[in-house]
Amino acid sequence: MNDTRMNLSLVLTAVQSGATVSNYVQVLSILKDEHGRASGVHVKDANTGDEWDIHAKAVINATGPFTDGIREMDDPAADKICVPAAGVHVVLPDHFSPNRMGLIVPKTTDGRVLFYLPWENGTLAGTTDSESAITMLPSPTKAEIQFILNESNRYLNATVTEADIRSSWSGIRPLVKDPRHSNTAQISREHVLDVSASNMVTIAGGKWTTYRRMAQDTIDKVQQLRPDLSQAACRTRMMQLVGADRIGEVCNQKFDRITITLREKYHMDKDIAEHLTKNYGTRALQLGELESTGFLHRKAGDHPKRLHPKYPYVESEVIFAVQQEYAVRVVDVLARRTRLAFVDAVASDQVMDKVIGMMAQLLQWDKKRCAAEKQEATEFLATMHIK
Repeated sequence: MNDTRMNLSLVLTAVQSGATVSNYVQVLSILKDEHGRASGVHVKDANTGDEWDIHAKAVINATGPFTDGIREMDDPAADKICVPAAGVHVVLPDHFSPNRMGLIVPKTTDGRVLFYLPWENGTLAGTTDSESAITMLPSPTKAEIQFILNESNRYLNATVTEADIRSSWSGIRPLVKDPRHSNTAQISREHVLDVSASNMVTIAGGKWTTYRRMAQDTIDKVQQLRPDLSQAACRTRMMQLVGADRIGEVCNQKFDRITITLREKYHMDKDIAEHLTKNYGTRALQLGELESTGFLHRKAGDHPKRLHPKYPYVESEVIFAVQQEYAVRVVDVLARRTRLAFVDAVASDQVMDKVIGMMAQLLQWDKKRCAAEKQEATEFLATMHIK
């Protein structure tokens, strides 16, 4: 799955349902009412430095590996429940997973599971599982990467070397201990719901396959705590995400029709049309329309310009990310709207200046801001095995 686009789709779906969202906003403290109940948060805009209060009838802590930091803001004596674990992945060329087939090794030399899956025109290999510090820029160690390479060479006919790696990264899994159970040594990949003395609700742990269950359990708990709030049933079970053909008006759930339209009307190459349809759904047609805007200086019949010649990402995705998807930094586009940084870190470095130039025009950046963006993106890519 493309977890970057999946995560963003959830945010955009929430917006369409009436939510207000803010990125790069940091919680500094939990507000309390006269009864000691959580009544909001004091926050800071990481881009501008502005601070303000957000008042609320309920406060939900859904912050992944940063769970305990928020719990301690609410109650400095709160027990730690999050056990961050690092999982390292590497991306290899597609010939390591031929014929669109995957491979799983159920027990490596140290008892872990290793897999190789076709992913974004390459091969995704992983993963490791080790204790991790909580950081905004987790980075795989040489030992973790070497473990994956060594295990790979025990099972694959083709020899895998460090030179084959297009990108590597470390993600932090927010494993949890249930604070209500005395056996806190038991670490779980399931989710835990906890309510503090101030009635702040924490949802922690879990995984992609159970995210809707987590949402429902959380909303049910808030409604239980606050009967004065709407008691309408949680809608997550049947809610379609943005980009789905919700009522059959665009393509009647036949998304190949969108791919055909992108190829015929907007003169897109097959791989680009398929990429946009797969990752944007019905919204891919809006990217087609962007190709005819003045910003890109396209003439009728021109083919969309790729960000990098090897990959199907196109320049209109940069514009769309800024105008429609809250992208405000170069790293947002390279890693959190497109997946290029994770697919190929070197290619991402090669297109960095182009993306900075486009975003500078869209967001009115000066030279100082452009330099800062380049430094931040360079530091980010340095965590991904780029040489």
